[in-house]
Parts: sequence; C-alpha cells; structure tokens
Amino acid sequence: RFDLSSTESGLIASCYDIGACVAILSVTYIGAHGHKPLWVGWGVFLIGVSGILFSLPHFTAPMYTYTLTNNTCGASEIAECSVNSARSHRWFFYLAFIIAGFGGAPLYSLGITYMDENVGQRFSSWYIGKLQALAMTIFHAPQAVIFHSFLIKRLRLHISVEVAILDSNEAWVGAWWMGALIVGCIGVLSSLPILMLPRTLPGTHHHRQNRGQDMNLHVTDMRGRLACITNHHRVYRYRDFPKCVLVLLRNPVFVLVSIAGAVDSILISGLATFGAKYIETIFGLSATDAGIAFGALALVGAAGGQLLGGGLITKFNIRMTWILRMTYMAPVVTWFLSAGFIISCSDILFAGVSTQYHDASPSGGSFVSTCNLNCGCDLNVYKPVCGADGITYYSACFAGCSAGNTYENCTCVSATTGVATNISSATTGVCSGSGCGAGGMFALFCILMFLFMVFTFLNEASALQASLRCVAFNQRSFAIGVQWLIIRLIGTIPGPLIIGAVFDRNCAQWSLNCGEKGSCSTYNSRELSIGVF
Repeated sequence: RFDLSSTESGLIASCYDIGACVAILSVTYIGAHGHKPLWVGWGVFLIGVSGILFSLPHFTAPMYTYTLTNNTCGASEIAECSVNSARSHRWFFYLAFIIAGFGGAPLYSLGITYMDENVGQRFSSWYIGKLQALAMTIFHAPQAVIFHSFLIKRLRLHISVEVAILDSNEAWVGAWWMGALIVGCIGVLSSLPILMLPRTLPGTHHHRQNRGQDMNLHVTDMRGRLACITNHHRVYRYRDFPKCVLVLLRNPVFVLVSIAGAVDSILISGLATFGAKYIETIFGLSATDAGIAFGALALVGAAGGQLLGGGLITKFNIRMTWILRMTYMAPVVTWFLSAGFIISCSDILFAGVSTQYHDASPSGGSFVSTCNLNCGCDLNVYKPVCGADGITYYSACFAGCSAGNTYENCTCVSATTGVATNISSATTGVCSGSGCGAGGMFALFCILMFLFMVFTFLNEASALQASLRCVAFNQRSFAIGVQWLIIRLIGTIPGPLIIGAVFDRNCAQWSLNCGEKGSCSTYNSRELSIGVF
C-alpha cells in the first residue's frame, strides 16, 4: 500500500523505542515519588492516541485502486509513470510509534514498580508476569499480527467498495488500519479506570514492612551511596541525577543483567517486525497464513514465558542467587534453540531471477526471453503470476500469456522443458514454492521457535526480578528507566533496522516504480535464513 522497504518498516518499529528513550529517564526520575497511576494512565492514553494516529493514513492518503489492466503479451500498455504519493504518509507511522513510546515509558516502568510495591514480595513476580502478558496481548506486535492478518484476509481495504480481485492476489490490500484503530480505542478507554486508582492500594504499608532482606542485593555494600533518591515528598533534585545514574552503573549485577537484556532484544525486536515476513519468505506461506502462524507462536510463547517465569519464582519462592542463575542459564538455552533459523526451504522458482527461461536466458534479473521478446512488457508493472509449471513470472506479459484472470496460452510456460503444452496456463499471484511450509521442516521450525520465545521471555521475567532486587527500594523506578534506556539503545532500536537490512541485503529482485527501486519481489531464502541466524 505504501511501498515501504524492509529498512523503512524497521525504522517505524524503532520509532517506538526512540520515543521511549526520550521520555524514560524523566518519567522514572520524577514519577518515582509521584502519583504512579496517573503517570501510567496518561501513558496508556497516549498509546491509544498513537493507535488512532497510525490508522489515519488510510483516511488521508489517496484511495488505493487496483485496476485489471490488460497486461498480457501483445496487449501490454506502458504504465503511466507516477510516484506512489501514499509514501509521503509514512510520517504518520513514525509519529504514531514515537507517541506510543512516550506512552509505554511509564506503563512498563512505573507500572511495574507500582505493582511490585503493592503486593507481597513473594507474589511480585507472578503479578508482574500477568501484567506483562496482558499488556503484550493487547498492545504488542504478536497480537497485532494475528488480528491484522485476520482483518487483511477477511475485510477489504475500503469495506464499502467492491474489488475485482481475490484476497489471494498479490495486489490485495486488506483492512490494515482497522486493528490499529480498535487497539487505539481500547487504549483510550482503558486509561480511564487506571487514572482513578489511588496512590497506594490497601495493605501497601504492611507489604513494605515484610519484604525479605535479599531483595536489595549489594545495597549494604554501597554504604549509603544508593540513597540518591530519598523519601522526602516531591524530591526532584536534578543535581542528584548524575549521582543516581553513576550509582546504577557501578552496580555490576544491574549492568550485566541490562546488557544481557539488550542483546536478547536485538533479535526479538527484529522478529516482532519481520517474523511473519520471514516465515512467508522462507516457507512459502501466504502473507495471511504466515502472519497467523507467527502471531500464534510469538503470542503464546512470549506470554507463556512471562507467566511461567513469574510463576516459578512465586511457586518455589526462589531467592536472589537462583534468580540470577536463571538469568544467566536461559540465554544459553535460547542460543541452541536459535539454530531453528537455519531451517529453510528451497527458493521460489522465479523466471529470470532464480531460474532460467526455457531458452536458457540468464537468470539474475533478466526477464526478457525469446518467448516474450515481442510482447512489449513493462518492468514498471509488477503483477506476478504463477505458471502451471510452478514457476513465478514477473507479470502475465513476461510469461507470454493472453488475457484473463486465469491466463491461457502462455508461451513461456508451455515452452518450459518437460512441460506439456496442455498446461500452458498461469494464475495471478506468486507460486507457493517447494511446499515444505506444510511439511515436517516447518513443524520443526515452529517447535523450536515456540521454545525460543518461551525461554527468552522466561528469562525476561527473572531478569526483571533481579533488576528490582539488586537496587535500593526507592531507586527501583529509576533503575528500570535506566535499564530501559540501555536495552533500547543497544537492542530494540537497532534490532529492527539490522533485521530489515538483512532482508534488503538478501533481496533477489526489486520491483520497479518509474525506474526507481520499490519493494522486494523475491528473496534468496537460504542466505536470508543464515543472515538472521
């Protein structure tokens, strides 16, 4: 719809973390002794506003139209060259995610410490795990992928406008905007009860008096230097700000846990943006099926890992030493499970790119062959068709086909070695590839991917508890803020950009728009899987 490259899509995702980085230190430093529910409530409200803003390009961009032009051999018209004006609306996406980052800053820092201080120490990890799992289900990428895939499959982009193509067509664009609009409305409405919560819940004083001694590891060793944030009312002394940061950076447990979380976040943030596209590319699934598959794996695995990690700590009342051991052992398990990314199917056969035409014309971007030499095909018109020989062609014209939705008498298809002339037809869309997306290779990938998500987010639950317990009680909110900053600067901001660049680097053929590079048409599957690994 907006002709974005993978790198641009990754930048949109990174804007969330850029917004969070800008806001997080001020929010946690000032809000640590403020009215936390007010901060969290307004943060959720901003997340809702960002969802509504994200959907605005659907209403402000020129209406998307798909016309069934006669793009066949001998009848192909040179497309009128015009730049996709909808691309200029991508700034709405950047701004929406930056605002979402502003809103997420108090939710995932002050919200966590508010939960931690209002329940018993033993049950803190369980309640925080449920909070994280719920927030992930409503606002995070995996849930959005499932929901958006359903909407894209079932609903037209403009619901009241009939279109002449099926949802299996490459040019089909579904109601991508509706999921963002619904999530935005949920955010705005759910912020209202949060804003009504009191500063402290009943029983908070009792919980604070009965917290265990191991919750603040190394605090006594610092000889009072951790008390850079006092219990005085409305203490926002910015001259103490550098001291607070220095105290945290001199805490080896806090620093190592934060760096470990940042490294984990590089791949996780990249997968949140490109996971569905990865499955679609590697295993030849449709965009909808790939989105549903990845969304289900990521949502169940991530939420399950959060709940499992929090539940284990609560059930067995795990002490700080063993929490740290969990934090260091889980990444070793996930490293072995990441071998699942080596699994891949063979590349989709794309005439002129990954395979030759029947006359052995060179592959690697040459689409002209003797079978379509006199067709007058236009490279600016990328409307792929799947030949009966299982080969994808750049367009019906480059396949040498005659008119129709099911193209007949395709000279390039019929002339392919070993293919009989009675199956010289093609249908709209890209071929599904080798079909291993429905076989054991894909099943093995799903199992490894699910376990990868479970152990990654189980580790996140234990790492969060370690971070809360290795700093002074009054410094927890600010510590989470500093940790957020470290994780985002090292992990989640460059993560989508890195994975997006890996996708772009392994693009086998770019589509053209007025002679300029558009989106990627097909990828080198094997090289892409190795690059992600």
